[in-house]
Amino acid sequence: MPYLFVGAGQAGCSLVDSVFDHQRVAQLATPVAFNSTIRDLQNLSNIEREAWYGVSEGSGLVPGTTAGFEEEVTGGFGRDPEKADAAIAGQQPQVIDAYQERFGDGSPPFAFLFLGLGGGTGCGIAPHLAEAIREYGGSSTDIIAVAVLPNTAGTVTGDDGPSATRQATNAIYGLDRLEEHVDGIILVDNQRLAYEDAAEGRFNEYNDYAASAIVDLISGPILERINPGEYDDLDAPVIDLQDVVTSLTLDDGGVGYATLGRSVTMTRSLPGYLLPFVGRKSVDGATLSRLAVSKRSVEDVNPTDAVKAIGQVRAPAPYLVDDDYRIQVSVIRGLLDSYCSEVNIGMTLTERNLASFTTLLTFAREDITRLTDIEDLAAEHAAGVTV
Repeated sequence: MPYLFVGAGQAGCSLVDSVFDHQRVAQLATPVAFNSTIRDLQNLSNIEREAWYGVSEGSGLVPGTTAGFEEEVTGGFGRDPEKADAAIAGQQPQVIDAYQERFGDGSPPFAFLFLGLGGGTGCGIAPHLAEAIREYGGSSTDIIAVAVLPNTAGTVTGDDGPSATRQATNAIYGLDRLEEHVDGIILVDNQRLAYEDAAEGRFNEYNDYAASAIVDLISGPILERINPGEYDDLDAPVIDLQDVVTSLTLDDGGVGYATLGRSVTMTRSLPGYLLPFVGRKSVDGATLSRLAVSKRSVEDVNPTDAVKAIGQVRAPAPYLVDDDYRIQVSVIRGLLDSYCSEVNIGMTLTERNLASFTTLLTFAREDITRLTDIEDLAAEHAAGVTV
């Protein structure tokens, strides 16, 4: 398997599980789930028990196949990442053994590390998991973190939830340490759901949105099993994961922070599903790209502050080769070019009757207002102010 997918804590493991809900992703990647609560691990649908690893305050790292696993991995860390950090500290050899057992010999060229930033487990253990990936894979392994920002506008679950300032403190604690070990960070902001009706029930939908975007970026033409060489008129640029890593790395070598955006449109009307030669719909590249940017995964980010951008168009063959239906990729590129000077666009085929555009806009940390706001809340918490 070329890629390693690691989930840290409830949010991180849930996102990895959503990624592996997509057909054939298991041909490309190997999942590993680290969490401190058995209930959350048992809620996973697509990650087998052999890939579970519990983190326990008393026992350290506990493989999911261990007899009595349920008794050893029970209660989490009370949203305290420093407790989680202490529990996994010194467990580096065991974490590396876990990667070895799941991935096997050889170095993964790319690893994704998923975590939530509002609680305790993900924030506390993720830097250790990233450090272990680096030690296991060596310098040839690039690490991309996918980090979920907490809703600091108020808890979705009610007033008895953790304070915004406490969640902000956890987020900054996690990010500051994570930066030392990864090549780039993709942010997914739970505050995007803060003002939605029945927001709590939409977390699964939001996970699916983020997971679909990640799958689009990692899979390229591989998962579709389509040979581009079969199309004489297809001369489409291709992006790969190395391009994604380059897009996430700042020019000075620092870690970039990216927002994720994805839009999808049907390419056939209902009659077209019944009669294959009718019902094909035109796709407006301008609308497709603008919608993806508008659905970016972080609150209050100005696209014109981006320093790099990458985009992936995925569509049936006629939309890449047929003059009557060809998506105007130049229009899509023009939109991204209006934000920043370094833009990379890829195009790949799909057999599905869908056209999608997935984009990452990369920023320096200080140019993301949402992170500045979280840092201010963390400062309030340090000063004894609770919001």
